[in-house]
Formats: sequence, C-alpha cells, structure tokens
Amino acid sequence: MTMKSPPVWRDALALLSVRLVAAQLGLVAASFALFAAWLRLPDASVLEVAGSALLALLIVAGASLGETRLILGLAGRPSTPGRPVRGALAIVAGTILWFAWSALIAHLSLPDELRAGLWNSRAPHRLRHLLTFQHILLWLGWMWSTIQWIGGGFIAAIVFTTAASASPLRAGAYALRSLSFWAVLLIGTTAAALSTGLLMAWLPLHGLWPEMFSLGLRLSVAVIFDGIVACLLLATLGVCVRRANPSYFASAGTPKDSQPRTTDAP
Repeated sequence: MTMKSPPVWRDALALLSVRLVAAQLGLVAASFALFAAWLRLPDASVLEVAGSALLALLIVAGASLGETRLILGLAGRPSTPGRPVRGALAIVAGTILWFAWSALIAHLSLPDELRAGLWNSRAPHRLRHLLTFQHILLWLGWMWSTIQWIGGGFIAAIVFTTAASASPLRAGAYALRSLSFWAVLLIGTTAAALSTGLLMAWLPLHGLWPEMFSLGLRLSVAVIFDGIVACLLLATLGVCVRRANPSYFASAGTPKDSQPRTTDAP
C-alpha cells in the first residue's frame, strides 16, 4: 500500500527555522558589507584595478559558495568534492540570467503608457469608468510583474536543482509541477513586495532623528520578512529535491521492486 506524502509546503515549513533565516540574512549582510567596501577601493593605477577585480571575484565566489552550502543543507545532500563549485557556478549563471530576464521585461513594458492610452480610447463608453488610463496601466504593471516572477521561478528551480540534485532534470520537473512551489513564489513575492512598499511609505514620526530611527526599524522588519519568504521558497525547493530522489518513496513506506522476498515464490 502506497502511503500518501504530506503536502510540500508542510515539509517546507518544517525545514524553515530561525537558524536558516539568520544564516541567509547573515550571508546577505556580509556580502553587502563587502560590496560596499569594494566600492570605496581606489582605482588610480593598474595594480589597484586588478586588485579590485580580484576582490570582486572573491566576493562573488564567497557569496555563491555560502549560498550553495545553505542549498545543500536544505536538500539534504552531502557536500562532495566538486558539488559546491557546480552550485556556485549555477548561482552565478542564474543571477546573470535573472538580470537579463528583468531587462527584457523592462524593455517590453516601456510602451505601457501608449498601450493604456490606446486601449482607454477604444473602450466602450459604458466601461470608461472601469477601463481608465490609470487602471489599465496598473493592470499592465501587475501582468509584467507576474510574468517576471514566473520566469524567476523557472530560473530558481533550475539553479537549485542543478546545485543540489544528482538528477537535476527529475528534480527540476518535480519542482515545476509542484503547486506549493508556485503558491509560495507568487503569494510570497506579492506579500513581500506589498508589505515592503507599505512600510517604506509609512511615515509615523516627524523630525530628523525620530524619522531615521523609524526608517531603520521599518527597514529591519521588511528585511526580516523578505528573508523569511526567501527561505520558505528555498525550503520548498529543498523538499522538491528530496522527494525527487527515488529513495524518498521507499523510506516513506513503499518497498522498492528490488527488495528481497521473505519467502521463496513457488
């Protein structure tokens, strides 16, 4: 009898922990601090430019290797020789692909004001109060944002499974078929974007120093919430990689076909 596996999101919540969020935020903070220090390096000579380029490569390598270690831990995979390097290269390639995809979406969305004006002018008179220029422009923005994050989901699944799974095609297909993964991606990113925008636009205090304190507090809350959403998405992908492993179903109660019999068949 085959035992039904629990939903992916439930196992992902079990993997989500304070330690994971702290490690992810610590890695981001350390990378950001090193990047800010790198921007202040002088570049007046050839040696300084070469040193700056070398330091930039070291920062990228350290950040990608650190992220690979977190990914391997979530996927339950050992850090065998060569796997961290493969994961780091996959993260770098995925980051480049994400920026290229974002640039393409930004380019395609440039004529949105012309589209909104055209569709508003062609709208029936009885729908003019609904199909206003501002509404159409807002809906187009939502559409492009959704398309951008769906593409980001494909990139994240490919990068994660390439870094963590011995069978990235099987694991990637499992992740892309998972409703929990897409729900966490779309609902989580929407909630993170809306909450961050509302927190940054909220001005509860007046005066320079009270407002600076309020800004630091609101920014900290937004970063922690965004980090939790990112870690939940990583945990969801980690569960997908674990379940894509054939041994998962055997351990869940379904015997393998090669399992020896207790008695000989007649």
